[in-house]
Amino acid sequence: MDVTLQRTDPLDALLAYTRFWMAMAYTVVATVVMFTATLFGLLIPGDAGRRWQLFCARTWAAGILRAARCPVVVTRTSDEAPPEGGFLYFSNHHSMLDILALFVALKETPFVFAAKRELFRVPFIGWHLRLAGYVEVDRDNRDRAISAYAKAARQVRQRGTIVTVYPEGTRSPDGTILPFKKGPFMLALESQVPIVPIAVDGAQLALKKHSLRLYGHPIRVVIGKRIETRGLGLPERDDLLRQTRLAILDLHRLAGGVPSPIEPMIAPPGRQK
Repeated sequence: MDVTLQRTDPLDALLAYTRFWMAMAYTVVATVVMFTATLFGLLIPGDAGRRWQLFCARTWAAGILRAARCPVVVTRTSDEAPPEGGFLYFSNHHSMLDILALFVALKETPFVFAAKRELFRVPFIGWHLRLAGYVEVDRDNRDRAISAYAKAARQVRQRGTIVTVYPEGTRSPDGTILPFKKGPFMLALESQVPIVPIAVDGAQLALKKHSLRLYGHPIRVVIGKRIETRGLGLPERDDLLRQTRLAILDLHRLAGGVPSPIEPMIAPPGRQK
């Protein structure tokens, strides 16, 4: 049972609402300041510029999580170094706070997100996403989504970009891991670079989907071993999807997450609600 569903104390709820709006006020100010700072990254060539932009994003995320009283706890199941060159992080998604937690947890690698199209329309945040080379995914248009993944694959291969992807396609409402969409695995196959699986848990206990109540709670991030994709083609896509989802399910259990159904593995076409 999700503990947020058991919180019925009116004072507790009032404090949670107050914490949410205070954190939102901090977020607005921090977003304006840190977006301005990221502009300097455009003047720095190559990897150094990307690292500056990631430093700004990480500083922005860490400040918001401190305001929300949500410390990030990171665990690695392997001592292997991150793959050289471009690769893909695949992570589950429970809450908007997951995004901030990954900026903090993955501080050694300058990465970008595959983000939904709606975020690119948000002032400051959307501007930063475009300037920093984030991947825009249109969940309502299959052809545009495929085109975006193909463009991202070229970026990964040619520039060594690291892309973080949410293969569920939406936030889980109950703390379980949803079936995976096939589209992100086309990105993996076209890129021919490793997938590093990640599980995140705890963010949904701090801020549930569609909620305005913010509770302080640790966010646990567990990083697994890489999954190789070199030499794989379209016939292996669904097997790669299943292998990745099983890996993330195992990591999610290590993070203390609630049990998730193994099947269905593959999400139906269209947007998941």
